[in-house]
Amino acid sequence: MSFDAVFAELLSIDQAQVGKPYFNRTHLAEDDIQRWSTLVGEPRAVLYDQIAIYLARGFHNSELTFDFCDAIVNDIHGVITSADETRPALFWEIYLAFDEGEYYQNEMRDEDPVDVYTRPLIARIVEIRSSP
Repeated sequence: MSFDAVFAELLSIDQAQVGKPYFNRTHLAEDDIQRWSTLVGEPRAVLYDQIAIYLARGFHNSELTFDFCDAIVNDIHGVITSADETRPALFWEIYLAFDEGEYYQNEMRDEDPVDVYTRPLIARIVEIRSSP
């Protein structure tokens, strides 16, 4: 089975979250990751990277919101941490890019951290991954 089933499930999660505050949304958990890893027949590290690049591309193309992508990478990071797994390099790079949009840097409240920091970082990652 391909990653398409995982991506379809992520899209349905995204649509179900519209308008919900962070505290009331569905969070990914160990069971989701294990089920998806088994479904696609790939190690969890491969799954983490595939989900992360999917989120990066969706965000870069304005198909997915920052809040959704950030929440998913945070949930996955929580699973990785709880399972005491090693963070795959691509996942970690994308996680850090979304993390940069979570807070004002140097108290620069007139800047949108998503636009100033996350968007350029994600654009660079997507461009590198799209290069032959």
